[in-house]
Amino acid sequence: MKIMMHPTKNTYSTILASCLLATLSLADTTLDKTNHARTQSCHNHGHDTPSVVFAPYAHLRAVVGDTDLEDSGLAHGAHDPIYNGFSVPALSLGADLRYGDHIGGFTEGIVSWNDEDHWDAEIEELYAEFTNLPGGFTIKAGQFLTSAGSQNTIHNHGWKFVDADLGSVRFLGDDGLITEGVELTWMVPTQWDDRLTLSFGNALEHDHEEEEEHEGDDDHGEEAEEALWDSNIFAARYETRFWSSDKSLYIVGASYLQGKNFMNESAQLYGLDLAYTWLQNEDAGKKLDWRNELMMREVDTGEGSFEELAFTSAAHYQLNHAWEVGLRYDYLEGVEDPELPQRHRLSPSLCHYFPLDGGVEAFLRLQYNYDDSEERGDDHSIWLQFGFGWGAGCDTHAH
Repeated sequence: MKIMMHPTKNTYSTILASCLLATLSLADTTLDKTNHARTQSCHNHGHDTPSVVFAPYAHLRAVVGDTDLEDSGLAHGAHDPIYNGFSVPALSLGADLRYGDHIGGFTEGIVSWNDEDHWDAEIEELYAEFTNLPGGFTIKAGQFLTSAGSQNTIHNHGWKFVDADLGSVRFLGDDGLITEGVELTWMVPTQWDDRLTLSFGNALEHDHEEEEEHEGDDDHGEEAEEALWDSNIFAARYETRFWSSDKSLYIVGASYLQGKNFMNESAQLYGLDLAYTWLQNEDAGKKLDWRNELMMREVDTGEGSFEELAFTSAAHYQLNHAWEVGLRYDYLEGVEDPELPQRHRLSPSLCHYFPLDGGVEAFLRLQYNYDDSEERGDDHSIWLQFGFGWGAGCDTHAH
């Protein structure tokens, strides 16, 4: 069985591990003191002791299906189904750790399997954070999903479709953009729910074994990889949420990235997103979610530069607590040099939610993809996905 733990390029992970160990030691000490206090009679019996909360969870995403894109060489997400037949794109195992109101930690790892590449494993997030600080600040340090666009901070078990948005894969990477560094979030004091998130660090170094094994299958893979984020990455995102009525919620976001790519040249990304939720009838489970996102990137290559646009629009209508229908459209503008193909993709879906024993929430999702690209024309894929969630974060788990 092959298990790969992706290497890092700096000492952030060491620093983070020390922070988490210190937090755990502090938690153990506090628990010991709390237990000791219960056996002692003392004058400060009523004094509150900060509590330790440990919340583990597990999520499975298994898929069976058929696709024309199995050997196409077109880019795909690291946890998208890409082979005919059965696969396990993701078994996510993670935990939240909280000590009192101000100290916490989080980790999530993903195990995947398919018949071609067999087993793989990686740590997606591992960080310590200090929350509820004066002025409405939160500080995070370690390895984390970067606040870039509306989808990058959502783990795959929070996706409403079987696969990732095309724009997220091409602009941020097949695993999304994971930063090893520090992040600061400020809850801006306005009449709405506003937040500003700033981060700086280097992109997590992944072992791109799949591209090496299939070298020659994808003429554009190396060019696409070299255009992605590598180091000195500064990310900024401003997001506001406001209710226009008791039933209508708007979420508006703007994102900016700058940093070095794998050609050691500069790159920038600009993003705007708008999401709307209509709570038609909460008691009956009727709800509409509609999100739209536009991203543009400017990439220097050393021999010149290029610009590219990506757009996604996705809607879900929840008929009741058990059934949901969805429709997504993805667009990639494409680039002549380097040769990155223009793509359109349309994805209707139907999902059925049902509970299992032991507090486990499960679902079945049927999804069809119609994919149109410059170099291949029409391609078709159909997927049946089974998933379940147990423990904390059984719904969308975004950090």
